[in-house]
Amino acid sequence: MGTVQSEPRWERTNVTNLLRNRQSGTYYARVKVNGKQKWRSLETTVFSVAKLRLGDAEKAIRAQALAAQGEAGTGSPETTVARFIATYRANLANNSKLAASSKARADDSIKTLVRTWPELPERDVRRLTASDCQAWATRALREGTGFLAPNVHTKRKGMSPSSFNKCLDTLRGILEIAREQGLVYQNPASAVTKAPKRIKRLELPSSGQFQAIVKRIAAAGSRWSLDAADLVRLLAYSGARLREAESLRWRHWDESKKQLTIPGSKSTSSYRLVPLFPPLASLLTEIRTRRGPETADAPIAQIASCMDALKSACREVGVKPMTHHDLRHLFATRCIESGVDIPTVSRWLGHSDGGALAMQTYGHLRQEHSLAQAAKVTF
Repeated sequence: MGTVQSEPRWERTNVTNLLRNRQSGTYYARVKVNGKQKWRSLETTVFSVAKLRLGDAEKAIRAQALAAQGEAGTGSPETTVARFIATYRANLANNSKLAASSKARADDSIKTLVRTWPELPERDVRRLTASDCQAWATRALREGTGFLAPNVHTKRKGMSPSSFNKCLDTLRGILEIAREQGLVYQNPASAVTKAPKRIKRLELPSSGQFQAIVKRIAAAGSRWSLDAADLVRLLAYSGARLREAESLRWRHWDESKKQLTIPGSKSTSSYRLVPLFPPLASLLTEIRTRRGPETADAPIAQIASCMDALKSACREVGVKPMTHHDLRHLFATRCIESGVDIPTVSRWLGHSDGGALAMQTYGHLRQEHSLAQAAKVTF
């Protein structure tokens, strides 16, 4: 009488590296690494689900094998973080959608990251853990870079939320390259939480105070007084950043379509059209009438800064001194107080996030405006 052969434990499928355990019905990934078979449960008995999980499992198995090699001391310059920093820099340089100023800020973030984590470039990326990244985050927020600006005697304690979040994005971007190349299974910086931003409470002048500021700047008697007043109004009436205002030419003004093209300074998506609001239209007409005929490529703004005149006039009027960027905040505030919805204001500002940043910055204004309007309702 012949012996009864037991049924094989593993059942092959039509997918490479995917097998099924006959007894439990669970699917497993089987990957050959360095001549040895590595197994990992896919924790499902459903074939379609197993196929979806197989790719991640294969990457995880190979990444663990590479990490084990690193722990055994077989690392090389090809696996140091420095290599991926170089790749990240090259990707930035070749990104045609980023403006030069954005690339410069990104490069500054790389330098700040390395300054707060000096040993990072020489670390083997395969041995970098989530705990390592969290330890850096805690240290950076507590100690900062230690940089002390010239003529400043008070050392800043810790890193600002904004600077930290930029460094964290940079770290994630660098390590993501290693993940995409299969050297790590998961990005070890992905679990680090961003620092909550301190919301700046805007203290802006009323309409009457703003007009008083403009009049004082224009009447200051300097050679550039009128030009300074023009720049203040241009920034406040258009919402343009200072560099964008510097780039404005008469050809950007389309009277027939009643719109102004803002040449974006941060990215290609920040190029935008803003309507010719009555104050903006009047300002452009006034400037052109005063100066007389100019070429289409002549700059609308004659000067690149009005900071000193603006701060001086603010002090004389009795309001908190403003910066160039505060005039952009003034534009957004007036738009929202006039009833314009935040997504529309966001587009006028050149944001590409659908209004998320504007909501974070100006959301309280919408609520204040809503309450003010509600007080007018009667029955």
